[in-house]
Amino acid sequence: MLTLSKVFGEQNELVPFIASYKNELETVKVLHTLPAAKQQRFNELTHELLDSLDDVHDLKACAERSRSNREHGNAVYTKRSKTNESDRRESLLLACHLYTQAILQAENVHEELCLGYANRGMALQEFGLYKEAYDDCECALEYGYPQKLQHKLIMRQAHCAWQLGDVHKLSEHLSWLEQQQLNAGYVNQLEQLQQQLTKLQEQQSSEPKEELASEQVPSLSAHSGIKGRHMVATQSIQSGDIIFKEQTACFVPLEPGLICQQCAASVLYAPIPCSQCHQRVVYCSRRCRQLNEQIHSYECAGYKKNLFTLLGVSHLALRMVLCYVQEWQTELVRGSSVQEKWKMLMDKARKCYDWSSASQGLLSLCMMSHLDKAASEELIYYALCANLLQVYLHKCTNFYEQLGVDAREDWDLLIAALILRCAGQLLCNGHVGDTILLRSQCHMMESKLWRAPFRLHLGQMHKFDSVALTTALNLPYLALCNHACAPSIRLHCDGRAVSCLAAKQIEADEEIFNCYTLDYRNSSCAMRQAQLQQTFKFRCKCINCTGSKPDEIFLSFNRYRCEFCAHIFVPSKQEEFKWWESESNLAIKCSKCQATQLFNWYGILRNTLEFCSEQQQRRKAYKAFEELDTWLLDYHSLKLHLAQQLIAACLTAKADGATFDDIDYKQLSRILDHLLAGVAAQHGADSMTYISHLTYLMDLAAFGKYKCSSEQLRAVRTAINYLPTDTKRIFVNYYNDFIEQRSAANGNANANANA
Repeated sequence: MLTLSKVFGEQNELVPFIASYKNELETVKVLHTLPAAKQQRFNELTHELLDSLDDVHDLKACAERSRSNREHGNAVYTKRSKTNESDRRESLLLACHLYTQAILQAENVHEELCLGYANRGMALQEFGLYKEAYDDCECALEYGYPQKLQHKLIMRQAHCAWQLGDVHKLSEHLSWLEQQQLNAGYVNQLEQLQQQLTKLQEQQSSEPKEELASEQVPSLSAHSGIKGRHMVATQSIQSGDIIFKEQTACFVPLEPGLICQQCAASVLYAPIPCSQCHQRVVYCSRRCRQLNEQIHSYECAGYKKNLFTLLGVSHLALRMVLCYVQEWQTELVRGSSVQEKWKMLMDKARKCYDWSSASQGLLSLCMMSHLDKAASEELIYYALCANLLQVYLHKCTNFYEQLGVDAREDWDLLIAALILRCAGQLLCNGHVGDTILLRSQCHMMESKLWRAPFRLHLGQMHKFDSVALTTALNLPYLALCNHACAPSIRLHCDGRAVSCLAAKQIEADEEIFNCYTLDYRNSSCAMRQAQLQQTFKFRCKCINCTGSKPDEIFLSFNRYRCEFCAHIFVPSKQEEFKWWESESNLAIKCSKCQATQLFNWYGILRNTLEFCSEQQQRRKAYKAFEELDTWLLDYHSLKLHLAQQLIAACLTAKADGATFDDIDYKQLSRILDHLLAGVAAQHGADSMTYISHLTYLMDLAAFGKYKCSSEQLRAVRTAINYLPTDTKRIFVNYYNDFIEQRSAANGNANANANA
């Protein structure tokens, strides 16, 4: 099988050296104007690569695997307890998980897909996930569920519509059922649902309509000048205020199996995959699948070939072209030649606009690019990616037919040039969204997690302690913000929406800064400058880089005491700062006596983490952690890492049945206090990292073993509000179910005692 690196390597040898950059179109033309023999070989390589990526699955084997999972799910569902609620719920969740695996394994075998969806919908409905169950019934019908049994699914949909309060859908399904020949049991269900419809209609007619309040945010202005485009506050903005919100029209998931391709929400319970591209694309609902139908029709073949994982930022560049090309096309169709078309589009990109009201397609066209500063090999690489994607669109999709253009050769050049331009823009303007996810070792239908939809069992909150980068986004309005190593904003993602909040007090006429790299607390000045120069082609001159001690705060999180001479030192090489994340054995030496540190204490503590179910091992771990103060100073990054590992291991052991006493809780509370204070100092109390560690506090507080002040509880509630909607619901329910109730009970007890 050909590899991307092999093909690009051979193609690179066919392309002449680009001595001076002109623009994206001229760069792409270099790939299309080679000598005849070289051009033929160049084109052959592109087509051979695309052909070699075909990933054909054995549909018969897929059907067998799907059927096996479904039948296993049927056995679990059939044997579920009718009397023990806990056992019944456990069986339902396991059945749902098995049915999901059946759906994912089925590929495009409709006979298996329809049965997998129908059965999962049955289990989801019984568990109380009515929206997801309704969609599953619709999918089962779509994939050919037997006509003689369809009344079962329609009845199930009617029940879900009632639970969701959807009068229109309930009425529609009942009208259909009234026309069918039903047995006595279904007639009885129909009559009950008709009564519920009447009640819903009466409630709906009596409820007053709510008026939506518009959100007021502080004013901003966009400027152009010697500094380039930048953002300035036109009035004073308080720390924590929302400065603006931007809804991206264009993103790609970095975790394809976990993130909805349309709304960018985490797919929590019931993924709906595309059956054509090996389940590499999932949606959280049928509506999202329908909304993304056109864009996915151009990408489905690429996902099937697993093409996009090879191309990094160029995939998002392709998505930008797919999203905005119709808007840009109004300029492109006016020119008589490819050069004239390109010139007219670039003339539009150079004009000044009202950035707060212009369309996202127009703002994206205007974003800056540093391809003119890129090395020749970097430029050629992104040009080859753009060319590959353009050929893919022509060879594997109906993109050009849908675009409705003539002179395809000209449009080949224009589309490749636009993809290259977008890639160059994204290299210095792209953003990534992060969120909190369930640990990778767990699955969302794990029976130990849930006591009801979106409601965790006591002691399970800590399993949502994983922070991941989940989306790559195009945010042209946010891209107006220049860089500073101490940013004045912080970002919170909620699906496609990104909220920009003030990280500090911002005065009127003050420029608003974002941070393009790790900030000054989490990287040295040399680290940041190297990344900024490589990716963004500039050298930062902010106060945190030009001050007399630019690394003082960063180094404060990395100070050791020598095991031999007691001298306090910091590592001398960049790769030594987080040596515990490296697979290589790095020798950390004292800067005074040059002795290599043994770090025996690290091995002792790490070894105990595997045995936290045993009380004696936990005591050993607590003691080893306390002794870290001798060697790791203040909020050392390694000490924070080990604190997180120890608390997580202990809470996992408790969730698995280990018995804890007051000594355990006292020690864990002490370690947690240190962890939260250190993470707040290093990352901020509004960061996803900090919020993920609050899951430990929430479990300990829910047990009644962590004494939270009213101020701490208020901080927890504030932090939860930074979460995406889908995850926030889980956190809010856990807080209300366990922490708020316990807090209220303690308050009443104190009041009675005082009385």
